[in-house]
Amino acid sequence: MSAEERYLALYDSFKPGHQLDETYEVTLDDLMEVFYCTRRNVKFIIRRLVDEELIGWQAGLGRGHRSRLSFLVQKEHYLFELAVRHARSGEYKYAFELLEQYGGNTTAQERFMAWLNDQFGYHQETGEQLDGSSMDTLRLPVYRPITTLDPALVYYCFDSHMIRQLFDRLLRFDESTGRIVPGIAHHWTRSEDGLAWTFYLRKGVRFHHGREVEAEDVVFTIERQLQGLPNSWMLDGVERVEAEGPRIVKFTLSKPKYLLPRFLCGNSMSIVPKDLVLQSEETFSKHPVGSGPFKLVKWTEGHVVMAAHTDYFERRPHLDVVELILLPDDRPVGSRPKDWKQLITDHESVEEKPEREWQTIEEVDQGCTLLTWNMNKEGPHRHLAFRQAIDLLTDRGGMIRDLGGNRKLAASGFRYEEGKPKPSEQALDKTRVNSLLAEAGYAGEPITIGSYSIHEQDARWIVDRCAEFGIRVEFRLEDWHTIRNPELVASVDGILYGVVFAEDEVCELELYEQEGSFIKEHLDPEFRLWVKGRIDEAMAKEGLEERRRILLQIEQRLRDECKVMFLLHKKVTTHFHPDVKGVSINSLGWIDFQHVWLEKPREHVS
Repeated sequence: MSAEERYLALYDSFKPGHQLDETYEVTLDDLMEVFYCTRRNVKFIIRRLVDEELIGWQAGLGRGHRSRLSFLVQKEHYLFELAVRHARSGEYKYAFELLEQYGGNTTAQERFMAWLNDQFGYHQETGEQLDGSSMDTLRLPVYRPITTLDPALVYYCFDSHMIRQLFDRLLRFDESTGRIVPGIAHHWTRSEDGLAWTFYLRKGVRFHHGREVEAEDVVFTIERQLQGLPNSWMLDGVERVEAEGPRIVKFTLSKPKYLLPRFLCGNSMSIVPKDLVLQSEETFSKHPVGSGPFKLVKWTEGHVVMAAHTDYFERRPHLDVVELILLPDDRPVGSRPKDWKQLITDHESVEEKPEREWQTIEEVDQGCTLLTWNMNKEGPHRHLAFRQAIDLLTDRGGMIRDLGGNRKLAASGFRYEEGKPKPSEQALDKTRVNSLLAEAGYAGEPITIGSYSIHEQDARWIVDRCAEFGIRVEFRLEDWHTIRNPELVASVDGILYGVVFAEDEVCELELYEQEGSFIKEHLDPEFRLWVKGRIDEAMAKEGLEERRRILLQIEQRLRDECKVMFLLHKKVTTHFHPDVKGVSINSLGWIDFQHVWLEKPREHVS
């Protein structure tokens, strides 16, 4: 515990009023209980607090005599200044922990949020660059943790978005045209039988540490993926990959794989530098180096700083720095900043209208929230009629009305499609629900549903609705890391979460093929084998429509057998000042930082 925390703990233990002239009689034994330490350490702590002019201290004469203690600094002001100081150092998580632990019955949290609010937005910070010119900085709050920045291990959408800022792929998928376009590879060919693919790399593509991207880096990246990593399924059928010169890479396949170029557009296939990963994979995972538009400067649990990659082969970003403050995702909506001065992206909080002159982009996520049932675990949920009853009593329209926020539409499948008929809303047939429960032989056995913070409200809504019908649901609230623990995934009866189809059919295939995917892990072996057969059939089809038809068969059966319960489509709303240009929401539901710029940046000096 730091000296500053010792002072706050001491302050709280005596609960002094606002007046600082009160004096307290105390013994060293009393302080041993406050600080949970030895008498010797108590003396050391007291000396330090005196030296820092936080307390006044008059030692008692002789063992057992009482000493006199006074507080020299008012707690609320001290706590606020302390939180600001740590935030300025990038220790945002620690600042929030201090406020959470010691800020009760004070306005320190409110004052801190007001201060933090003014730090967000687009700033022009003067005299920061080597030539003395100003630095354009975008500072944003994000209510998401980053679980990994290693492309080979990516699972969550926000991680994938950040990886897209730091890395490049051989190819890219142009969301606006639906076409595959050049990335690090400027050209590619395939043999007539579809078993050989050759990619030609651009000259002058450089990693952030200065070395040019070469064919050996591509070979290393692909071979690393093939070593049983979560996304190795994308390379199923790849027999070997080899460099045929410094800028030519050849893939040899055991069977036609017309989706190979599409898979190589995925963020998980981002090209990594062979030398740095081999030097220390642990170091690389903590401070990854790519060739993307931004390079990582700092990454802690609560703070990320990225700087423009000035040698970026395609186009240097307009921004010089992007700074993300990773705020606690469990912080109540009411305590979140609402008046960010330049730019707001909102995924989870309640709807709020922007200031009058601000502009708004609203899009529906290409995905949905869903509940997947664990068909490999015994329990009432293994009975179709039980799952049908839960599906029937889960009134999506009622969930939208009750919970509001970014919940947009009831989902009948993975995708939101413009113009697609909405699922019909019908009055809840309670008799039918009870009949299904009786058919399933349900006798009040508890089931367990797991989820994590951003889906907690939806999960608890379902828990409450089930309780109305006598269905006992034990809810397990996990975090972004623990929800993916294989033991947890196997132990619960269902998991409520969200999927986003950033790469469309690739992401859909990922649901059934990626190691650790909740749907894959919860499907029974027989169904999983049937799915594998459909996917192999789809992979062999060259036409998108043919593949889409086969994948819809899988979705239809999941829906008919209620192995997956489709819930809601959510929306992403971005409010931005008209001076902010280049704002767009990518397929991952986030702002592409590379294209953002400001017409009239406001000056700000840190």
